[in-house]
Amino acid sequence: MELSSLVADIDGHQRKVVMSAVRPVRSIYGTEGIALLGGRTLPFVVKRAWNAPAGNWPEAWYLVDPTTREVLFEGPQKIVSIWGLLSWTEFSDEVDPRLPLEPGNYLIVFALGGVQGGQMEVEAREVPTPP
Repeated sequence: MELSSLVADIDGHQRKVVMSAVRPVRSIYGTEGIALLGGRTLPFVVKRAWNAPAGNWPEAWYLVDPTTREVLFEGPQKIVSIWGLLSWTEFSDEVDPRLPLEPGNYLIVFALGGVQGGQMEVEAREVPTPP
C-alpha cells in the first residue's frame, strides 16, 4: 500500500453548508426567495445545514449585495452545537423586521467559527398586496 493512499484528501476548511434555502414565512408569497411589499421585506425564513467538526461554534449569516459585497443585514449570531462530520446539523431563523430592500438578486453568506462555509443566491421580489 502506498503512503499516499493513507492520507486524507481534505480540501480547505471542514466547515461547509451542505443545504440552504430562503423562503417567505407565508406560502401565499411563494416557496423561495424574499417577498417584498412596498420596498420592505415580509417575514422570511433562512434554513441551512452544516457539515463540520463536532463542537460549539459561533454561527451567523449575512444578507450581502453581490456587486458591492456590502453587508445589508446580519442574521442572529449565536453559539450552536454541531453534531460532527458524519451528519448534518440543521438550523433555521425567521426574520421578522421589515427591512428596506430593492428587488433584485442578493447573496446569503454563512459563517461558522468566523470562516465562510458557503453562500447562496436569493431573489427579492415585489409581491401583490394580499386580498
